[in-house]
Amino acid sequence: MTQPPAPRRPLRTHDPLPGNRRSFLIWLSGAYPYVLNQVPADRPKYQGMGGAVLTTAALAGLSMFFAMTMALSASAAAAVFVAAVWFLAILNLDRWLVASLQRSARKRDILKIAIPRFLLALLFGLIISTPLVLRIFNPEVEAEITKIRIEQSEANQRSLATGSVGRQIEKLKREESTLVAAISSGGGAAVNAEADPEVVQLRKLLESLERRRDDNADAAVCEETGEKCNGHLRHDAGRGPHWREYKRKQAEAERQIAIIEKRVKVRVGSIQQSAATRADDTLNEAKGRLPAVQTELKRLRGILSAEQDAFEQENTANKGFLIRLKALNRVTGDDFTLGLSRALLFLLITTLECLPIFVKILFLIGRPTRYDELLEAYEKEHLELGKQTARKERQAGFLANNDEIVYSDYVSRERAKVLETMARSTAAVELELAQESLRLWRERELRQLPNNLDRYVARGAIQSSADPLPPLAPVRQGRGRRRVPLLGLLAVLFRRSR
Repeated sequence: MTQPPAPRRPLRTHDPLPGNRRSFLIWLSGAYPYVLNQVPADRPKYQGMGGAVLTTAALAGLSMFFAMTMALSASAAAAVFVAAVWFLAILNLDRWLVASLQRSARKRDILKIAIPRFLLALLFGLIISTPLVLRIFNPEVEAEITKIRIEQSEANQRSLATGSVGRQIEKLKREESTLVAAISSGGGAAVNAEADPEVVQLRKLLESLERRRDDNADAAVCEETGEKCNGHLRHDAGRGPHWREYKRKQAEAERQIAIIEKRVKVRVGSIQQSAATRADDTLNEAKGRLPAVQTELKRLRGILSAEQDAFEQENTANKGFLIRLKALNRVTGDDFTLGLSRALLFLLITTLECLPIFVKILFLIGRPTRYDELLEAYEKEHLELGKQTARKERQAGFLANNDEIVYSDYVSRERAKVLETMARSTAAVELELAQESLRLWRERELRQLPNNLDRYVARGAIQSSADPLPPLAPVRQGRGRRRVPLLGLLAVLFRRSR
């Protein structure tokens, strides 16, 4: 039986190079070192391409380091680790983008392959360039962030002052001033006009009108400038119909506020005038009311201060990308020079990130170099060698299958011979047993014959008895061979003798 062929060594796409002709930059460029070794004049081109890939990966790693330290406030060790992982990822991606671009006979086909890869490289370039631009303009961004925080803090203070707690504080402050004035004057003019039901009702109406005025004022600002749009839907950009309607409502609310304030003033004056004769009672009332007012005022001021402190902490801790981008947009939007510098820097970094694709596309659009021609011949040769190897392996498989078939047929033939030998041995043993049985039966019958002669005679001849001997007809057994059922014949003879 033939032995199966020895396994072939796998086909190598990069033949070993002597000495130090292997280069990391060549590997990054995706070129075949063995082929490039045959044309040394083309090596600097692909070394430059590999250097471009390495440069983009280094910029990506640096950008990730800045992003981790600025946006997430990560430690130096964590930032270096993530930046290293990002560096390797971009390095491998750019190498794949460059290596996957291959020369084609038609430039249209080259562009079809190059455009998606260029768009992918452009996307990564935009992502990578943003942290670098923020880092370069970091002093200007930090200064603008401080201004933004101050503006947000002042806006929060105004919001708290116009809120429910702020309005209660203003009310209590007016009441405190009235009570202090009453105590200072000895109760002569002291009066708690704010507790009057009519004044209370007018104050509530006045608060409702003030909220309406403020809401319409904010809505008008939102329509005009796009600011203070908290819960408002902006319809027009500028002083359009909706802006005029909000202004009209604001003016109407202010007119009603003036009327209500006048009514409050008249009512308070009337109360104070009518209470002038009750100085002692008013003084005692003011002294009893002032501590409660001051206590409540202190509590509400503590609540307002706690809310402002919480906002300040959150505002100070905000160092993410969004506020930095907002600050950068404000800085560059107000200054033409900074805006132009930002745009040029952004384009420069993005172009550097897309540089490997640019270089490879320029290579493919130009005339084929000696390396390209040699690479094409090298690939054709290896393709043919691969086909030959596949054919040889297929032929070896056919031979191995043929050997298995021959082996199976040989085993079948040998097994048949063994079975035939076993059958012959079995038949010989049966014949020997039958002959010995006949001999023993004959001797026994001969011994019994003198004593049972009358019985044998009465029964007649053996052939005419009721239990005749079976015919010695041959019986077919296996592959056309015949044998006599000797054991069956002996059994009949034994039954007749009983």
